Amino acid sequence: MRDVAVIGAGPAGLAAAVTAATAGLDVALLDAGPRPGGQYYRHHAGATGESHRGWAAFAHLRDRLDRLTYLPVHQVWHAEPGFTAHAEPGFTAHAVAGDRDERPVRVRARVLIVATGAHDRSLPFPGWDLPGVLTAGGAQALVKGDRVTPGSRVVVAGTGPFLLPAATGLAAAGATVAGVFEGNRPYAFAPHVARHPAKALEAAGYALALARHRIPYRLGHAVTEAHGRDRVEAVTVARLDRGWSPVSEYRLECDALAVGYGFTPQLEIPLQLGCATRVDADGSLVAAVDAAQRARRVLRGRDDRGRRRAAVSGRG
Repeated sequence: MRDVAVIGAGPAGLAAAVTAATAGLDVALLDAGPRPGGQYYRHHAGATGESHRGWAAFAHLRDRLDRLTYLPVHQVWHAEPGFTAHAEPGFTAHAVAGDRDERPVRVRARVLIVATGAHDRSLPFPGWDLPGVLTAGGAQALVKGDRVTPGSRVVVAGTGPFLLPAATGLAAAGATVAGVFEGNRPYAFAPHVARHPAKALEAAGYALALARHRIPYRLGHAVTEAHGRDRVEAVTVARLDRGWSPVSEYRLECDALAVGYGFTPQLEIPLQLGCATRVDADGSLVAAVDAAQRARRVLRGRDDRGRRRAAVSGRG
């Protein structure tokens, strides 16, 4: 029985696991990937961090993994609450270990920390299922993890600041980025960025990278259709009004499209555990937590009259 089990070795899970282990707790860190870092610090073997921001902070945590039990290539597919031998509340994480010769693994712990991150939010449009169309996160994963690009001429589209590192990463890896098409007009965020020098400097760095690679960046534009037979060959780009209705359209040739509309949390494990949820400001379903990031569990059962009831427990 471990003191703590952490699911996910991205920045949050890695920091939580190392912090708990440094405090003297017995910690197990499970992750589906072969190397720590999650999607944010996804890297190939031998990477020195030249294409990553904050690599020194990641390296600091990575070099302290010897303080805990690190279990890479462990895909957690189920987690459940239970009790220890002393009738104390606990949890069991069920995982499949290995790439080909898979084997079942169970990790029991008194405390479970879920740090499974998020995935790209995708919106359907005509042609979105063509080969060569992928999420912005998928395109960046190819670049970071495998040092390959999804195509030679790539269009990047959707909403949110993540489009910028996706586009500049593709360009740095050798792809021609035919354009970045941001559906929103994020002028309202300019004062916020200006008040935070680090963010302003980061934004300036992306602007310079776009200019250096001669990548067009268009606000209020969206890809509304992908064209092709065996794979994507071109996309329709629409200029949008403030209500997101197309005003004009044109066709742009490409052999890959990376598209993403922000991120939504991976809630499979919290939902299995019965954690309470709420709807966030962007419409995403998120886990409901307190100021200390502790989830609330919704315990369902029946009252003494046989009627269904739901109670909320703060011990999840």
